[in-house]
Amino acid sequence: MSETTQQEDALVPVPDEVVAFFRRHQRLVVVGHLEPDADCIGSQVALADGLTRSGVPTQLLSPGPFERQEIAVYADRFVTDPGGVDPDATGVVVVDCSSADRIHPFEESLNGREMLVVDHHREGRPFGDVHFIRPDVPANTILITAILDTLAGGPRQREAQDLFLGLVTDTGFFRFLGSDEPVAFETAARLTRAGASPRLAAEHLDSGRSWGSRKIIARMLDRAEQLQDGQVLLTYMTSQDELEFGTRRDTDALYRLLLAIEDVRVIGVVKEKAHGCTVSFRANDETDVSRIAADFGGGGHQKAAGAFSTQSLTAFLPHVRTRLANL
Repeated sequence: MSETTQQEDALVPVPDEVVAFFRRHQRLVVVGHLEPDADCIGSQVALADGLTRSGVPTQLLSPGPFERQEIAVYADRFVTDPGGVDPDATGVVVVDCSSADRIHPFEESLNGREMLVVDHHREGRPFGDVHFIRPDVPANTILITAILDTLAGGPRQREAQDLFLGLVTDTGFFRFLGSDEPVAFETAARLTRAGASPRLAAEHLDSGRSWGSRKIIARMLDRAEQLQDGQVLLTYMTSQDELEFGTRRDTDALYRLLLAIEDVRVIGVVKEKAHGCTVSFRANDETDVSRIAADFGGGGHQKAAGAFSTQSLTAFLPHVRTRLANL
């Protein structure tokens, strides 16, 4: 990587071995996790854009799918076929990912290349050669901002907007934060100084929703089960729901509606997929749902976590119900 002038001190110190990784590689691929969200996608595109303008050609990889409305506009920028991985790229940067199975089906295509993992999840199975992992940071885009501040003279306006989108989605537009997480607000100020617009981020997240996405929410609300005297809720989505209403979904709106119910502490949402199921957990209280997700081979944050299972919906849902009923 070519030498650049540091714009300002990074809010989160970037380890020397991470800086050395970028200096070693003249061509990189940046890969994110299965079922990507805006924190993952914002981290990827901003890092790739910053590296490319700094003289390092960078390819974006994602296993997809791009079903979330807020990330659909980015889909055309990504290679989704493992056969399309740049053969000349010697380094791999994996972002927002706590275990190697979450970058399937790219695992085999990336073998033999030095791998840097940039992540902020509390639970998972460590992998890769070089690590920039900070579970105390509430969004992965905070770490990418630090990397761009250190290596690329800071983010440019478009990069700052992409990073801000990831920051506010993972923090619920700062609603999920406690008094001990000022770095999120400091990063928000850093990004707005670089040109990010909170108003545009809010419009991007709240507008353009399909009628079908609202119908799916209604159906999942109707299916919700009350466990633990109503303190825990569980619901699910079938593959037939997607056929009926489309793949554009707004699960964050569903989470907000469920978590706003009186006395609710934890929610679980299971989604049927072509080859198994995903499950997402959210918490209102101090319950560490990353530990619940770990029981199913997943991971995440204290208040937001998830996992994937190859089991069918009819086989998997009872296991999730039993786990939540015994919190």
